[in-house]
Amino acid sequence: MRLQQISTDIFGQLTAISEQLTPEEFSQPLDLLFGASIGKHLRHVLECYAIALTGYRTSHINYDQRVRQTELENDPQVAIDTMKQMVCRLQTYTDDRILCFEASYSADAEPDVTITTTFFRELLYNIEHAIHHSAIIRIGLEKTFPHVRIPANFGIAYATVQHQSSLTQTLT
Repeated sequence: MRLQQISTDIFGQLTAISEQLTPEEFSQPLDLLFGASIGKHLRHVLECYAIALTGYRTSHINYDQRVRQTELENDPQVAIDTMKQMVCRLQTYTDDRILCFEASYSADAEPDVTITTTFFRELLYNIEHAIHHSAIIRIGLEKTFPHVRIPANFGIAYATVQHQSSLTQTLT
């Protein structure tokens, strides 16, 4: 359940950010982010998690086949509600499962890579992926929406937080 709890914590941070933004701010294209919005980055994270959660039931993962749901990038409340639903599902998905992962790395979009993975491995991937996008979101927030209170360690890898903590403890 540890990976599920970490995912829940990340969703909590993303919810805290989303609650502070108006729909206009949430969906505003930011030059700093190459025209992407906070909402677009959050949508991408949620769609990847959705693929992993569906994979728990189907035993199949293909992130290339995600459905882009524009309401997730335009309405912070829809994103918040989706995260709440995902947390509920995560709490029930307690066992690891073997999954078939497919991806396409060719121009024709046909899957040309098939490997065996597990649900827990895919949760780990989604955690790291969410932290990466949270770091990008943080850049946009700090430069464009300074009124938003950003949770501590938002967008910072757990290993980096641990390393910084060990440096602080060494100095004291």
